[in-house]
Amino acid sequence: MKHNNELPEADFFLVYLRGHLAEHRFPQHDDSKFIESRADEAYDTFVTSRLEGRSVPVARELAMRTLLGGLYVSRYDILHSVVEENLWLRLPEEYWPAFAEHLLGLKHVNDILDRYEVNGDFLSRESHTPMLTELLGTITEILDGYGL
Repeated sequence: MKHNNELPEADFFLVYLRGHLAEHRFPQHDDSKFIESRADEAYDTFVTSRLEGRSVPVARELAMRTLLGGLYVSRYDILHSVVEENLWLRLPEEYWPAFAEHLLGLKHVNDILDRYEVNGDFLSRESHTPMLTELLGTITEILDGYGL
């Protein structure tokens, strides 16, 4: 990882990406090589943008796009959203994160996510609504099976 005391962005990108990947439960959250490489790319984007004459806010925005490319919405985010938006009457709010994490470990739930090719930029796809409907049905069946 590049370090420069005059440009704290290098460390910022590293710390930000680590937090983002962990918070959203991306599989790369513990891949130091991936995190450092992506942070370096973002830092390089920032520096190049500044050298090209772009303002600091624009350079930071371009760097953040590099940093988070393909890492906007995780499978966990989608599952948590389905639970939060559709099952709030069946499951207390304090259980939502743990239940979404549990769902993430179920093969038949991942089969649905795989079929719709869910990855970090999934929301830009037209298949979003049918996938959510299928997930909701499956999650409802899971809750019914648990007697909830």
